[in-house]
Amino acid sequence: MPALQVRDFPEDLYEKLKEVAAREHRSVAQQTIVAVEAMVSGEYALAKEDPRRSHYLDFDTEAKRAVRIKKRQELFESAKAHPLVLPPPDAPSPVDVIREAREERSKHIGEVLDEIMGRRVSYGGN
Repeated sequence: MPALQVRDFPEDLYEKLKEVAAREHRSVAQQTIVAVEAMVSGEYALAKEDPRRSHYLDFDTEAKRAVRIKKRQELFESAKAHPLVLPPPDAPSPVDVIREAREERSKHIGEVLDEIMGRRVSYGGN
């Protein structure tokens, strides 16, 4: 399936697109496809002629939309079935774990560089 990239897309228009997508329970990509389909199919022109149709640029049937919403609800229910497991109270904080890993990595890199530099000096004839 081809991909579409739009450069210099106006930020305010993108925010409006995100709002409509959220309201319609779609991703921004899905909503963009619906909007382009409406424009190229002539539905956009009909909506301009009859403002009552302007909110009805929706190519999903109610049944398809209901299926999509149900699928999303099932996904949320599935996520709830896997409760969040918290670490024990005496576990180190993620910040401390990351800091320690970075310090170990820096120490290791330093040792490797010292070894490399030592070899270079020994090959330099000094």
